[in-house]
Amino acid sequence: MTKRLVIKEAFFTWLDSLRKDYRLFGPAGREIQTAFREISSSEELTMGYASTMLSPGKLFIYKPKEELFTFRAEKEIFIDAPPVPGEKQAIVGVHPCDTNAILYLDRTFLGGYRDPYYEARRKNSFIISLNCSAASQNCFCSSVGSGPFLKAGEGCDILLTDFDDMYLVETISRRAEELFNVRGKAAGRKELNIKSEKELSVLGTIEKKVDVRGLDRLFRANMDHPVWQRTAEERCLSCSNCVMVCPTCFCYNVVDESSIDLMSGRRLRHLDACQDMRFAEVYGGNFRQQRAARLRQFVTHKMNQTGQYGVIGTVGCGRCITWCPTGIDLTEMTKEIQGT
Repeated sequence: MTKRLVIKEAFFTWLDSLRKDYRLFGPAGREIQTAFREISSSEELTMGYASTMLSPGKLFIYKPKEELFTFRAEKEIFIDAPPVPGEKQAIVGVHPCDTNAILYLDRTFLGGYRDPYYEARRKNSFIISLNCSAASQNCFCSSVGSGPFLKAGEGCDILLTDFDDMYLVETISRRAEELFNVRGKAAGRKELNIKSEKELSVLGTIEKKVDVRGLDRLFRANMDHPVWQRTAEERCLSCSNCVMVCPTCFCYNVVDESSIDLMSGRRLRHLDACQDMRFAEVYGGNFRQQRAARLRQFVTHKMNQTGQYGVIGTVGCGRCITWCPTGIDLTEMTKEIQGT
């Protein structure tokens, strides 16, 4: 790992040079909401953004909708799978929470079963993370250890910290060491101390906090707590916004589409949501037919301390709070249960 101070202009010139071999994605747009999208020049980037509606991991690595195979019937049935993605992509400006969210998706799609499409895109993605310069209103990343600065650079190839007219550039992976050829001033103890001071400064702006210790046991003991039913009746619309914007939600449905003559078709997978009333339908009934049960499922799945993979299921980005039409706050629901 090397650490150096690089003038921003030089960094962006290098970034533009990547377009020879990589598709380039990053945060762009200033009018209403910054969003991750493909860019044709670094001049389009909005690197000082606080948050986006959708995370880069669930846009460019885990696709929201994907074709699994096509089929056709002639003298026999032929099944054709699409080629495994081979295109290289560089994703710049990924905040620590979203970098940790990608690591969470890795546990799902690169665990016991390795999804070939996700694995190929992950392998071909060059991740340039960016430590936060400011926190958004609903961030609680510091409570779950996912931000506002990235610890040890895990999950990315390059880690950036804003130093006004320069970036502190930390090359994490061997690939980054090979690709990043911009000269700069070697970062010493002084620069690393400034980085620590910047982290403390951003930490001081995070107002939303929640104690996540012992939540597994606490939730198990409060499955019938009044907060579930009351919030479901008074505020929850089961609109699934919380799930759709969550960077760690990974559930999907599989759908077959066929031609009118049933001689050809395709199989797709697309994001699914536990807040949809039909999500838990099985033969014999629906085990989460009540809205309160679906709301409880989302909150406990995100806030359990050890969670599904031995880590907490949220990265504290606050998107589910920001984009809930009625402002449901899973941290406030958790605090209410903790206060009983």
